[in-house]
Amino acid sequence: MQYQAVVRKFGPAEEVVGIERAELAPLRRDHVRVRLLARSINPSDIITISGAYAGRTTLPFIPGFEAFGVVEACGEEAHGLVPGTRVLPVRSAGGWQEFKDTDPNWCLRVPDALSDFEAATSYVNPMTAWLMLHHKIGLKPGMRIAINAAASSIGSILIGMANAAGVEPIAIVRSEESRARVSGRLEAVIVDKADSDLAAGLAGRHGLNAVLDCVGGARASVLADALRPGGHFLHYGLLSGESIPPSFWASHPDIAFSYCHLREWVHSEAMGEVQRAYAQVAAQIAGKVIATEVREVFPLEKVGEALRAALPFRTGGKVLLA
Repeated sequence: MQYQAVVRKFGPAEEVVGIERAELAPLRRDHVRVRLLARSINPSDIITISGAYAGRTTLPFIPGFEAFGVVEACGEEAHGLVPGTRVLPVRSAGGWQEFKDTDPNWCLRVPDALSDFEAATSYVNPMTAWLMLHHKIGLKPGMRIAINAAASSIGSILIGMANAAGVEPIAIVRSEESRARVSGRLEAVIVDKADSDLAAGLAGRHGLNAVLDCVGGARASVLADALRPGGHFLHYGLLSGESIPPSFWASHPDIAFSYCHLREWVHSEAMGEVQRAYAQVAAQIAGKVIATEVREVFPLEKVGEALRAALPFRTGGKVLLA
């Protein structure tokens, strides 16, 4: 028997996620069974639970895209892993349970230098940051970039990775409280509280190589105005709840716009390439170049309390299930 968090209907996570006890299914001959030890609660989980991706999500399902564990057992035809190997099972949900059966080729190897909690927060945000900075824009010393929501967990990681590459970003935050949480070497910090603050803060700072936007809405145009011709605009979130307006593209025909979705890249790349990228990220975590604050930890059986503590994603630090 195992505990598992189950979604039987779409809706607000704190209302529709329930905890259940279930028998373990027989292990497939070509799969491994991973005993999960720590799990993150991420916006991507909450969005999926809400039904935003109902077309590719079959009910009932077990949420959780980021979970760390140790191989418990291997099927007779499963190769490449042995019991005791520390892994992150990726390419599917199902992290919010005690055991996960998965294809061994879909497991990222986790180095011993990472703690369990570091491992449980080493995939979604750090890999998304790596993908944007190194795969999408090819970050090099001397480049100039701007990052909004810079006090968030992923904002902190982006700043750390940029600093490691010799780049000092422009950090954009929404309050003085958020400004106090931002650290690292920065070209500037802009507090974007009122409609005119962002434009005023970027005045004299145009010619950027790239903008990393997880907010969306009308401010996207203000950010794009600061790009040099051919500059990269990477859009990877919608914290404002507002889409980028249609006028954005007509008024910025000379920029390189792209979306960034870790899931699409992981599913399209060979797992060897994903493992190589993850090894770079894990080395930066082990070397304290980047870090994720863990704010609170709950047992899996108290997933409801954990969700209430995690939502909305306003306070710094991650909430984990252990």
